[in-house]
Amino acid sequence: MVDRPGFGAVLARLLKARQADIAWLASASGVPEGELRSITNGRVPSLVQLQGLAAGLGLHTADLCVIAGVPVPESLQPCELATGSELESIIEIAMALPCDQRARLREVVEQLPQLPAVRADDRPRAFFERDSGPGSMLVTMLCANRNLHSPVEAVHVLARVTRGRMYVAASVLRSLTAGRTALRPAWLAGFATVLGVPVADLAAITGIAPPEQLPPNDPAATDAAELLWACRRLTTSQVEQVHRQADAMLVEVPSGACDKHWNRVFKRDGRWWGAPRR
Repeated sequence: MVDRPGFGAVLARLLKARQADIAWLASASGVPEGELRSITNGRVPSLVQLQGLAAGLGLHTADLCVIAGVPVPESLQPCELATGSELESIIEIAMALPCDQRARLREVVEQLPQLPAVRADDRPRAFFERDSGPGSMLVTMLCANRNLHSPVEAVHVLARVTRGRMYVAASVLRSLTAGRTALRPAWLAGFATVLGVPVADLAAITGIAPPEQLPPNDPAATDAAELLWACRRLTTSQVEQVHRQADAMLVEVPSGACDKHWNRVFKRDGRWWGAPRR
């Protein structure tokens, strides 16, 4: 098991990286300075404090719970487990769609009603450990908070959103969670892209040096990360509905079309389906 610094030390490190201080964070989060100093001195934060800190820092409360080593409350957990394979396909399509259609797909997700949580009889395919190091922290944020419990589906999503810059085997995620493999700067950049967290923030949170070359600005990847987060509140049937609507946005790629002008997603009955680049 790999030792992790307390949340107070992580928070202080993040503030230093942002060139901010306790006074700024108190104003941004609504958490009094005295309480913040108590947290940086080692006191475990409450959920209410984490909610304020998340708002002030621009992070998701569920992610900050993982960073703080505090169990994510049921109200912030995915609505229904094991929707990963459908999510993978939705993300694949979203990465191919032009900006306006990505925005429309996000609207489809946001307009779906919030249904009561569905709890499966069997335990989820969780393979992460909350206290086994920075790698496990990031895997937990990706897999548990974004409903990708299968390591196979998780690595596929990582590869798609990073456009192949982070292509690793599922066994790598398992090794990261067990502390057998050290988190690499290049992987840090991949996680940052999919989690929608700046690389510099993740570097401060994990204590891992940022990569020398930062990932390029990619609006499609940013939108896909936000879509993945939004889908966490959906049931399996709702995710299937979103998948159908995403699939319907694709059109047949003209025969002989240049890849410079088209994003191809899948081939069916000898014909490619995808979306025009614009």
